[in-house]
Amino acid sequence: MRRPDRKYLSWFFLTGFVLCANFSWAQNNTSPYSMLGIGDIESSYFNRTSGMANTGIAIRNNRYSILNNPASLTAMDDQFFSFELALRGRYINYTGADIVPGNSTSRDFSVKRLSLAIKANKWWGTGVGFMPFSVSNYLFSAQKFIQGTTESTPALYEGTGGVNQVYWANGIKIGKHISAGVSLAYLFGSLSQTESVASSSIATALITTNEIYLHSPYFSGGAQYYTGIGKHWDLTIGGTYNRKATLKAEYSSKVSTTATDTLSYAITNNNYFKLPEGYGAGISLVKDKKYSFTADYRFQNWSALQEKGNQYALVNSNRYSAGFEISQKRITWGNFLVESMFYQAGLFYSNSYLQINNQQISEKGFTAGLGFNSKRNAMGVAFALEVGQRGTTTSNLIKETATSFSMTISYRDFWNTKGKKYD
Repeated sequence: MRRPDRKYLSWFFLTGFVLCANFSWAQNNTSPYSMLGIGDIESSYFNRTSGMANTGIAIRNNRYSILNNPASLTAMDDQFFSFELALRGRYINYTGADIVPGNSTSRDFSVKRLSLAIKANKWWGTGVGFMPFSVSNYLFSAQKFIQGTTESTPALYEGTGGVNQVYWANGIKIGKHISAGVSLAYLFGSLSQTESVASSSIATALITTNEIYLHSPYFSGGAQYYTGIGKHWDLTIGGTYNRKATLKAEYSSKVSTTATDTLSYAITNNNYFKLPEGYGAGISLVKDKKYSFTADYRFQNWSALQEKGNQYALVNSNRYSAGFEISQKRITWGNFLVESMFYQAGLFYSNSYLQINNQQISEKGFTAGLGFNSKRNAMGVAFALEVGQRGTTTSNLIKETATSFSMTISYRDFWNTKGKKYD
């Protein structure tokens, strides 16, 4: 068996670490809806399924790690590892009565995922990685009444932060047609809100910074049933489950007049933020190993938490998506069938877990994807374009029109040199 090409492997790892050091999870896209809950929960897995509207509960792939359902890890080729790096750029345009003219757009570019997956043996696939779970980033101004006076003054509110996750996923074959998988993750991060107030009634500007530090284990699992239908069709049915979790939350508050002059600092309380149970189901039909048709449904039971506040509530969320893929393959020496290119398209519609002014915030859009696997080395790259709209201008809300471009770079090669040798 040939050894991994050290030149490409070293280049890939070095690039991944350099990009993470520079971009981390830097977030410049402003979203007014991310000020509630734990921010905008990511619906993307930043992988091979991005070009199919992230429809992948029933997808199985021998080259890429598909963490939409950990049971899919058993589909990877024996004795291979796969290292993947995903990046995303996003441009958002905002419309609404409260949008300031000339300040209606934002843009962002960041690393979104690093992962390493290995087919440990014929019945077990395993992978580790990290990626964002939610993101909070907003900036707005509002009138604030000064206590003890009849004066109101403009106040600026800025929020940043989010929740990240590191995970260890495993998929196990059970017989010839069933795989089951589990993902053990640890969620951690912080949310920060800064209130800046300046007025003629106040000698100096007051800056109040509230921080919330969150962390918790998080468990999810899934299963897939796959079988052939006649000579031309392959069917896969998948299901996923996300267990409810309780994120421990530590709140702190700091009041200052400048970035370095602190008037007071206190740990205000220790509390919890809850994540609900979630379910998902998917189906995939593949014709002649070339044409794939797939659909997903995801549900989260937020209403069971009974969380509500001034003009908002957390409600059940639903997401529907469908995808299509054409995979071009070629026969290599040894009569192996190897994928060279693929084309993708997808549609999605979702109702988020936020209801504001009696309006549940929804999102809809389409995706397109294109991928190449190198003929000369072990590198592969997948591109995905997503265009979507979220929110509405009804009830003084804001509509976001987003265009996203993502790229997943993969490197895969043999990892077990004790296996069968090839000339």
